[in-house]
Amino acid sequence: MYPIGNESWSMTMEKDMKDYVKKYNYLVIFPDRKVELFKSLRDIQNSISIDSSTISKKLKNNEHIFTAKGSEFIFYIQVIGK
Repeated sequence: MYPIGNESWSMTMEKDMKDYVKKYNYLVIFPDRKVELFKSLRDIQNSISIDSSTISKKLKNNEHIFTAKGSEFIFYIQVIGK
């Protein structure tokens, strides 16, 4: 999803892009193909209704596909920071 938050400016310098991406640790692709960046697993948990501990455990096992309980919605989560 672009822009993220209240940021509506365009980046024209490599440093600006690097600084922007450093603020986020996770990339999530939603079932509707929307892409969002998140700072924490708790933020992801609140957005997709999958417990942050479950997300953490699966990411440590190099698993990136998640399904929310009680639904058929599939999410892709990738660590991009840290």
